[in-house]
Amino acid sequence: MAKKVLKLNFKNPKDKTKTITIANPKEGLSKEVVQDAMSKIVAAKAFSKEEVELYTSVDSAKYYTTQSDEIFDNEAE
Repeated sequence: MAKKVLKLNFKNPKDKTKTITIANPKEGLSKEVVQDAMSKIVAAKAFSKEEVELYTSVDSAKYYTTQSDEIFDNEAE
């Protein structure tokens, strides 16, 4: 079964990439819509770890599709 996610990549003050992964994203989002949403996350300054903001600048956004083919599932039997 194929699963799609949207990965939003940001940079932190230490120039490290931090990612927010969204499961089952809306299809066909435009660059402008995604950049606007990511800019709002940056502006909120709501996320930090050890007193370092996690998301200080917008880097990139990509859809990813993964495929898994089940061989067996003991719980389904």
